[in-house]
Amino acid sequence: MKSLLIGTIISMTTVIGALAQTSDTLGRTRYGLELSQFITGSGFASGTEIFITVIPNNKRNISLGLYFCPELKKITGITVHHEMTLGRYTSHKRIVPYAFYNMIYRITKTREVLADKSLEGDYAIYKSLEHHFGIGIRIYLVKDLYIKSALGYGVYLGSIKRPSEPDPVTGEIMGKSGFGAIAKIGIALTF
Repeated sequence: MKSLLIGTIISMTTVIGALAQTSDTLGRTRYGLELSQFITGSGFASGTEIFITVIPNNKRNISLGLYFCPELKKITGITVHHEMTLGRYTSHKRIVPYAFYNMIYRITKTREVLADKSLEGDYAIYKSLEHHFGIGIRIYLVKDLYIKSALGYGVYLGSIKRPSEPDPVTGEIMGKSGFGAIAKIGIALTF
């Protein structure tokens, strides 16, 4: 998990650096911090995302964050979020609509789900990858502070609440795949 997080951070740093270099003709690159609460239709409980955002211009941004699982009370994944502003953006607008893509990758170690629900199984590793597309709005409270909400729909690959049989070699349980919604609300600060 640590090597995955480090590899992802290095990759995103490279992407962020490339975005920052191309933004010279578009204006000043800004950065932001975001905290959002969300729920998805994949069977996981509501979770929290903590993002660092790069805003190369006022039309788009990309965020890299960590997923905090409230059930396990620890960070159990990574998340990537990309937004494109819909319509014309002006600095005096208070409400700004946007389209988004959101990816969540989770690794969770928990008790295996058995056919007999009254018995607890051994610990197993569950992995889940979710991709969502949707729309949202940013509501600016002041110039660099805004709240945001979003609704979307996408696919999940693996679910902790809908597990598959354990792999006979590795013991990993990927879970079943399907489609589900995402609802997010958060607050962000740019600088």
